[in-house]
Amino acid sequence: MELLQPIVQRRAARAFSGQAVPREILDKLATAAVLAPSCANAQPWRFVTATGSALEELKKALSDGNYWGKKAGAITAVVTHPDWDARLDHSRDYAFFDTGMATMNYQLQAIHEGLLAHVIAGFDVVKAKAALNIPENAVLLALILLGYEGSAEHLNERHKASEKAERSRKPLDEVFAYDAWKTELLPKAKE
Repeated sequence: MELLQPIVQRRAARAFSGQAVPREILDKLATAAVLAPSCANAQPWRFVTATGSALEELKKALSDGNYWGKKAGAITAVVTHPDWDARLDHSRDYAFFDTGMATMNYQLQAIHEGLLAHVIAGFDVVKAKAALNIPENAVLLALILLGYEGSAEHLNERHKASEKAERSRKPLDEVFAYDAWKTELLPKAKE
């Protein structure tokens, strides 16, 4: 399989089946994450995967807009802290960059294993940290909702439409340049 294929297949899908994800597969996702590169090999990421009663407790922290996540078969918390990695001049805190790379490895392995993997920021951080006993000073960046594809019947109309809609990505010339910065790389003003 060409490497680009799982990248193309990755989508923010929401139609989970509710089926539990086996621990052997969750271990493979964790292994893929820890193989990500990091500045000076600091490996500042921590992943805490909720299954069983911890999963049910963590689901209580999901925002109303992420109602569909209650059918996830597992949820992984992505945790870091700026002090766990290089802190360079000009606000270059590598913990967040490196943790992002590990999170992408995690998602790509999930796709390879036939799972849906949807990263969210819509949750109550205090409740989520309490559910997983994450230290107060750690940064809970995101949750990765995991599961097998199921019926979209439980989704609202907007989410049903987005499940199979064409992917919307910015054109390359808005996010990529050769040799020098260009003004087209600046984000467009929000309407």
